[in-house]
Amino acid sequence: MTDNVETKLDVQSKNYANMLCDFMFKRVFGSEANKDMLIWFLNMVLKDLNIKSVKFIPTEHHGMTEEDRIVIFDIACECEDGRKFIIEMQKGYQKYFRERALYYTTYPINKQGREARELYEKERIQGMTHEKFNWDYNLQPVIVVAILNFRFKHADDWPQDRYHSSYRLTEDLTHETMTDALRFVFVELGRMTKKISELETKFEKWIYLMKNMHKMKKIPPEFADPMFRRLFLLAEINNFTPEEREQYYKSLESMGDYYNIINTTAEEAEKRGLERGREEGRVEGREEGREEGRNQTNLDNARNFKKLGVAIDIIAQATGLSADVIESL
Repeated sequence: MTDNVETKLDVQSKNYANMLCDFMFKRVFGSEANKDMLIWFLNMVLKDLNIKSVKFIPTEHHGMTEEDRIVIFDIACECEDGRKFIIEMQKGYQKYFRERALYYTTYPINKQGREARELYEKERIQGMTHEKFNWDYNLQPVIVVAILNFRFKHADDWPQDRYHSSYRLTEDLTHETMTDALRFVFVELGRMTKKISELETKFEKWIYLMKNMHKMKKIPPEFADPMFRRLFLLAEINNFTPEEREQYYKSLESMGDYYNIINTTAEEAEKRGLERGREEGRVEGREEGREEGRNQTNLDNARNFKKLGVAIDIIAQATGLSADVIESL
């Protein structure tokens, strides 16, 4: 279990909750009462925007057909100019998270096309238009903001302490932006290694707290800003109602199960891969063994997750298995 995972027993000796568990993440960024904190955070992450207000939008999205996978975002919102934001917290390493982020954007993008069609049909029934449906594909931008409790693999010259990255669709040579309709912003907590005395900006302080708040006994003087003090207040476990405290415990337990499965999967895959590799005495055998061990361990873990009642999409994220395979187990 990693340092970010706490048990119910650990919590009794803690003053502040773990920001990386689902309960706290949504308590801070996904509630109407704390919407101003979400806006504050988004404006720091998306430095070129000036977001003044947002409204929460549905987080569950269905595909185009019944066979398509249902995706559930951690938090989704829309600002005053129509831009849509998907805010995700990824607690453990996922090899293809960039691709997953791209896949997620297809849902709100396709939904804009369906909504345009629905509006046309409604107006047609009301006699407001007689022309055929002719949508101009004027998409509202979709922006993914992902907070990652690990490090991405970057180019060799990528600074080890650079934890913020922003990607768009650009031309290869001139870097001209093709469209602003897609943007991906990643915050890698694994690259935040500064001490409190070394923090220079409010954004750095936010990132530090997301990673370390649950280890603190009191509010350090470096976090005297009213918004940070409010964050500490929200995270103070003694302020939780009995129901909130129980939800927090359950969220930590789920987080611990997630980390244990990720760690076990990696360890078992490595162990089986090395054993197979030694037997065959070739690099090819070692790689095949790792893959075989990884697949079998993923299947075993998925079965255990299903017994615990964990949602199919969470199991898919933890194991890399498809929803169809998981449902067939």
